[in-house]
Amino acid sequence: MAHWRLSLLFGSAVLWATLIPCSAFPTGAPASACENMLPVHTGAQPQQIRAPYEFLVSSPSFLNGQPINIQILGPAYRGLLLEARSFGSNTALGSWKTPPNNTKFLQCSGNPHGAVTHSNTNLKTRQTTYTWLPPNSGCPQVVMFMATVAQSHEIYWINVRSKVIWKNPKATCGAEMLTRTWPTAALLSLLLLILLVYF
Repeated sequence: MAHWRLSLLFGSAVLWATLIPCSAFPTGAPASACENMLPVHTGAQPQQIRAPYEFLVSSPSFLNGQPINIQILGPAYRGLLLEARSFGSNTALGSWKTPPNNTKFLQCSGNPHGAVTHSNTNLKTRQTTYTWLPPNSGCPQVVMFMATVAQSHEIYWINVRSKVIWKNPKATCGAEMLTRTWPTAALLSLLLLILLVYF
């Protein structure tokens, strides 16, 4: 009798494990990934080798009201979390225009259009173009694009970064508080340090 119950219990556990999918999000990254950009892929860790991806950004500078197009060059991929950020911040900046096919908006940093993620596991390619709009106020001096890119449940890279793009001198979305608080020499020193660290 005990053997029969043990077999029934084991069989139920196997059936339950088969019916309940492992933790992964085939219809998009969860909002909990906005800050650390880590997908919840049970049993899988980020790749430690250099990502085979790089960004193609349509402009070296940004101006509020002017869209920036971004493409992710490299092998086709299935999963994605894409944000714009300033250095040292986990806050998603600006907003994304209508996402391309097989992707959707993800609310990050309280912004319904703060990030883009996959909407399914269909392949996305280097032709897939994402369009970002800078914020209307509080722009930092530099912005970079960050992504988590997944080829499969097991193979993904985090913190894939673009080169920085600079705030256009004509931009009217300046980081007024930062400019008032920091002297110009301190800002220039900070930017120089950032360039030395990341390039």
